[in-house]
Amino acid sequence: MNTSKRNNLNPTLSRSTPVIFSYLSLLNCMINPSYQSFYLFVAFNSINLSNWIIKHLIVKPIYEHLGKKSLPILGIGKRPADATSCGTYLDGILSTTYGMPSGHSQIAWSVAIYFILKMIKKWYNNDKDNKPITILGYMWLILSCIFILSIATYISYSRVYIEGCHTIQQVIIGGILGSIMGFLVFFFETPVINLLSSIY
Repeated sequence: MNTSKRNNLNPTLSRSTPVIFSYLSLLNCMINPSYQSFYLFVAFNSINLSNWIIKHLIVKPIYEHLGKKSLPILGIGKRPADATSCGTYLDGILSTTYGMPSGHSQIAWSVAIYFILKMIKKWYNNDKDNKPITILGYMWLILSCIFILSIATYISYSRVYIEGCHTIQQVIIGGILGSIMGFLVFFFETPVINLLSSIY
């Protein structure tokens, strides 16, 4: 961990991502009330909640039952020994909670995968509706995907090498889980919205 970098940090965007995404999804509901905005609010906040459930009700009992601090491939369940200020703010408090999987990585990759799939679907539908995609359009799609992936990658990187709050395994597992959840949010979006529309 780069201590000098870390000590000079104010609460950063990467550190605050779970809170930021929660507020943005709520703000989206307030500004643009719809079944979709409500669905996304519930979905992404459920992903935030699921991280706590996975850490404390699944991972922690497994490590404690086995009586091990570290497992093959997965590594340690708790945060690195010198991890401090691992919440939203730089409070200097030693973090002794479980870090497997990384919540920041999980929510960042779930949002990233969801929006990338949404963009790809939009371009695919345009092509299907005889609205040919230009070279500029393809370039914009590729650059947008790279930009979104870069943000998710930076958030994961920062939790290991800048904040020092996770191990590499913890952010990788968080990223994998988040990617799967982002795909599921995308996959079930239309069926759930159609169901809500038919009921209410």
